Amino acid sequence: MTPSQQHDTDFYTWTQDQAALLRALPRSSNRLDIENLAEEIEDLGRAEIKEVSSLLRQTLVHLVKIAFDPDAPSVAHWVGEASGFQGDAMLVYSPGLRQRLDLPKIWSVARRNATDLLAEYGIVVPQLPEDCPLTLDQLLDAGFNPRDAAKVVAASAHSDNADHRR
Repeated sequence: MTPSQQHDTDFYTWTQDQAALLRALPRSSNRLDIENLAEEIEDLGRAEIKEVSSLLRQTLVHLVKIAFDPDAPSVAHWVGEASGFQGDAMLVYSPGLRQRLDLPKIWSVARRNATDLLAEYGIVVPQLPEDCPLTLDQLLDAGFNPRDAAKVVAASAHSDNADHRR
């Protein structure tokens, strides 16, 4: 694959490869600020990790809200938001990010965010698992359905009480 093709198909890996190539250039024969250029290029790749992580976190927050406050007037809005965040994550994602995305950490933050938000409305979220109930592949699937994904999240909860309102 040419660097140009890699840029278009796996931007994160392209940034890492280009930074390494810059650092391999002889320093005595050019006036390029190689180290700072390489760092800036690497930062572009790190920004992709942050963007996809944020979009996945927002998707998961909305799924938890849908799962545990299914009668809220905002559910249709949450479904639309989850779909939009997931679609944006799918569009930004490149294969080189797979090993860099920390789904357990993303899930942990999303779970806490959603639980805190729902608590403000008197909704008690049952204990959710430590591991994300959805895989990265499921979260990035082109056929992603927020209502179906929310059912998976709801089924993963540990609760003796079917009523989640205080």
